[in-house]
Amino acid sequence: MKGDSTRRVLTAQLIDAVNNNAQALNAKALLSRFRDVDTEWIALAYDEPDPAVGASDSVQVVRLWRRHLWYLHKIAFYQYRADCIFYPGPYWFDECGLRLRRLTGRGVPVVATMEGLLGNTERERVVSGWAGHQVYCQRVSDTQLKRVDWIYKNSTLIVAISPFLAEIGRRLYGDKVVVAPLGIDLPALKTRSTVDVTRFQVMGAGTAYDRKRPEVFLELASRFPRTDFTWYGEGELRSALVGEAKSRGLTNASFPGALRHEELLHQMTRAQLFVLPSRAEGVPKVTQEAAATGLPVIVFGFYETPSVTNGVTGFVVWDDAELFERIGHLIENPAVAARMGARGAEMAVSWSWERVAPVWEAAILGAIDSTRRKRGT
Repeated sequence: MKGDSTRRVLTAQLIDAVNNNAQALNAKALLSRFRDVDTEWIALAYDEPDPAVGASDSVQVVRLWRRHLWYLHKIAFYQYRADCIFYPGPYWFDECGLRLRRLTGRGVPVVATMEGLLGNTERERVVSGWAGHQVYCQRVSDTQLKRVDWIYKNSTLIVAISPFLAEIGRRLYGDKVVVAPLGIDLPALKTRSTVDVTRFQVMGAGTAYDRKRPEVFLELASRFPRTDFTWYGEGELRSALVGEAKSRGLTNASFPGALRHEELLHQMTRAQLFVLPSRAEGVPKVTQEAAATGLPVIVFGFYETPSVTNGVTGFVVWDDAELFERIGHLIENPAVAARMGARGAEMAVSWSWERVAPVWEAAILGAIDSTRRKRGT
């Protein structure tokens, strides 16, 4: 451990080994790859920390108080001696921690992340007008939206994971938004399997709830009976989807539940197409990983993800009719699907965490240095 580091950064995400929350996974990937020798990163864990993070000489892991006291410890964590706070969460205790620090006159740069659009009907209307097309937000309560807006408005820097999110962020919160992509772990990806393409395999993945729209796979199975459609993920809709597939006799539709990450990547190597039917996303990492394994990817255009180049690495669609048409086209033309997948794999090389993490690190340390210059310290 460094001791008296030049910079001391509080990272407000939990980095437990078993924590598979998307933000926690990103934080763990970043912390394990930050390399600046003059910076110490202070991270939180409730149980055993991620091994790669725990092994880093640059990271000090703080174990949270047990049971419900961890909420209070999270608030207290925001009060630790620091030169910057990175990756604040969107919860009430995160807001309390940040407000308490401001009230006690110990303000430091706050670097927040923007990984999707939260909102309500009014926010969707406003943002759609700016975008020039329909935009869907992940629906949250007015109280939650107010809290997240406060955190963003009081942040020094916002790191958005796509140019689209950055543009919306600048309109909402001012000119303090930069773009840094999410990374993927390229060494963990598997070589594509040789499969019988006479039985085309289409897969999707995500929590089985309304926003992800996994029920679309039932309609796809009905329309394309000679193709297999598999959705991986647990969630409140899974049992109903399994029952509906059985009652309709759709033997080519399956919902096997969640897989370990390594197993999901393996299944990607055995499929010929990845489809994500949800309309509200940021940059779905699962689409990046699918592309990296050589799968063409079909997504909706409402969130303008850079993980798919329309007509090159897959298709960007705007309604279900176009979705069905594009899927049908690739089923009928597996060679086209394979070429698109190969181009996606080439594009994915630039998403390696080894390339991406330094971009994030430079943005965070730049915010600290800029604040110091302004204060003359």
